[in-house]
Amino acid sequence: MGKQTKQKGSHFGGEWTKEKLTIIDDYLQFYVKALSRQKVKLVYIDAFAGSGKTYLADGTEVDGSAVISLNYDFDEYFFIEIDEDRITSLMEIIKTRFPSKLSKIHIINDNCNESLKKILARLTVYQRGVMFLDPYALELDWSILEKANETKILDIWYLFPLNALTRNLPKKKALTDGTKAKLNAILGTTEWETKLYHESQQISLFGDVNYERVNFDELVAFIKERLSSTFAYVSPKSRMLKNSKNSALFILFYMMTNNSSKAIGLGSKVVNDIFAKIDEMAKGN
Repeated sequence: MGKQTKQKGSHFGGEWTKEKLTIIDDYLQFYVKALSRQKVKLVYIDAFAGSGKTYLADGTEVDGSAVISLNYDFDEYFFIEIDEDRITSLMEIIKTRFPSKLSKIHIINDNCNESLKKILARLTVYQRGVMFLDPYALELDWSILEKANETKILDIWYLFPLNALTRNLPKKKALTDGTKAKLNAILGTTEWETKLYHESQQISLFGDVNYERVNFDELVAFIKERLSSTFAYVSPKSRMLKNSKNSALFILFYMMTNNSSKAIGLGSKVVNDIFAKIDEMAKGN
């Protein structure tokens, strides 16, 4: 689409937004085609569905992940969104462009954690699905990831909010109880306090021991380790998505809950191919 005026309920992105959406689009195309001959019901879950559209830095309007998913034939779609303006916008797009799919779509105006608990609980072994997790900040509890892994039927793309996490992890260890509780929830452990902070070489004027945050690479390694300890498979490759100032905003992870070696082999190959395509696209820009 061409340049548009940004409307209420939508938000701006950048090149990283285009990259994220291209990856999701390519994967859904592969996924639906690969499972089209299997006698299973296909499910798509978008836990932060948004308004159905987003705007790049130059104002160009593009389809969001929820709308992209409707280009592919899933048997059920679950779109979770807490903002009513975004839901209104998304519904208008669906009614205009995908009216035949209305009966397959569940739009849920609620907290993502509570909604996902209910959706995950109703999934069965006769279904297969893709779940896209693109939180706006630190909304997603780790317990939801654990419940998702228990289904053994989902492939998951998780856009981990790295920038939001680091903003809540000050370089000097001085956190409120509320912040600690939030970090416990998003990371699913209290171990981050000892893994992400170490004693400073400098002693305070009063002789107190100070603690400093680990470096960036160690922080990223901790997140990857947490995911690998939870899921049947986490792709060794992930995408660091950065803004125009080259600051890391998110990490896009691919996980599988199916522990079948055949399924993991296929998923791994496809993800590697998609990432290679993105690299080639980046070289051309």
